[in-house]
Amino acid sequence: MKSVSITRRLVGTLLMLELVSALALALAASIHEYRVQIQSFDASLAADAASMMGAVQDAEDKNDGVLLDLRTVHVARNALYRVEDERGRVLGTTGNIEPAFTAFATLPGFHNRKISGHRYRFYTLHAVRIVDPADPDGGAVHHITILYGVPSEHVRREVLEAIRFYAIAGILLSGVIVILIVRVIKKRLAPVHQLAAEAERINSANWHFHAPESALETVELRPLAKVLEAALERVQLSFEQQKRFTNDAAHELKTDLTIVKSSLQLLSMRKRTVEEYDAGIALSLRDFTRLEDTVQKLLTLARLEQATGTNVDGGLQPSCSLLEAAEEAAYQIRPFSELKSIELIVESTAPAFVPLPRREAVLLCSNLLMNAVQHTPGAGRVHLQIAHHADKIILTVRDWGEGILEEDRPYLFHPFYRSDVSRSRESGGTGLGLAICKAICDNSGGTIDIANHAEGGVLVTVLLPALVETPTSVTPAVK
Repeated sequence: MKSVSITRRLVGTLLMLELVSALALALAASIHEYRVQIQSFDASLAADAASMMGAVQDAEDKNDGVLLDLRTVHVARNALYRVEDERGRVLGTTGNIEPAFTAFATLPGFHNRKISGHRYRFYTLHAVRIVDPADPDGGAVHHITILYGVPSEHVRREVLEAIRFYAIAGILLSGVIVILIVRVIKKRLAPVHQLAAEAERINSANWHFHAPESALETVELRPLAKVLEAALERVQLSFEQQKRFTNDAAHELKTDLTIVKSSLQLLSMRKRTVEEYDAGIALSLRDFTRLEDTVQKLLTLARLEQATGTNVDGGLQPSCSLLEAAEEAAYQIRPFSELKSIELIVESTAPAFVPLPRREAVLLCSNLLMNAVQHTPGAGRVHLQIAHHADKIILTVRDWGEGILEEDRPYLFHPFYRSDVSRSRESGGTGLGLAICKAICDNSGGTIDIANHAEGGVLVTVLLPALVETPTSVTPAVK
């Protein structure tokens, strides 16, 4: 897997932004510099053209009109010019300007043209020269056209030099800024590294995790730190439950196997009568049955805990009548309850259809009824009632036994937990029944709660989602 560095990405992004900013600044500065240089160049060009207009003098021969006297005018090096009067008479010119004059003579203002491989900027000036203004006739008016141009390549060089300066300055400044940014980012990311270092110390032997203050003080890291704390707490709890479950399962299975092994060893120690062998084999079969029941419940619990609560086949949602499932469970439990002279009562105020397979619904009711019967003294009673409230089905199972201790309530749904180990084993309990009930309720989107009843005994309350179905027949309440 390719590793990605947030620091490198941030630095790279910032460096790119800095370079783009430097280029944009250099471009803006070059445009501004070009405008300034061109304005200055044009002002100088116009001034030179005006000074050349001042060099247009009266000719000694009045018939000649005017002439160009450049003795007092400074002409720039490599300058090109052409001066004509209104009759097209050339007063002064330099070589190779004829094409430019033909193109720009009638266009006032500034123009660019390439002459002999060099870039020139020209200025066209149209002015009026009056000869003998004191003459009674107002003097002779001459219209003068001046085209004056000088090389403009130095403007380009100066602009390129300005661009080079701004580009180098921008790159150097970007480099300095990147160095500072790297240091700042490393300093600002220190809480992330501290948080990672704290989390790295977590292992199976040490689950203690406390987010560093630097992470809790950082607004962006505070949610992550709190989520890590909560997640690790849940993982620790799950790990401890799994560890406890494994230890308890190994202990339960080892105990049952030890009992079976002891019974068989006892039979093999000496020769016995047929009746003694029959009794020993019957005892071993009973122990094997209890071991098989424990394994079967473990498999059931594992299957329920791995269930997703959805129908992966895309078919119809499994459902059943909770009342029919309760009656079937009561029928299964009744022989055991009759041995203790305990009365089983099953009631329902309305049809109750829940999103559970019938097998799981029967298992839920039978586990609750068996648990109630085991904790009810002889000649007592157990009451199972089903009611429909809004979009919920309420299943309650009440016994009139000794109740539960408050310190036992948080652990009642843990696998293999027994509040009275000796009595539970004697009555055949494994401590898996309530864990299976909770797994069934969780998978169907329901809840289960156990509390002492105000009038004595224990009240188990199960809330399951109600399904809207039309049953083919309604089974009457059974007592």
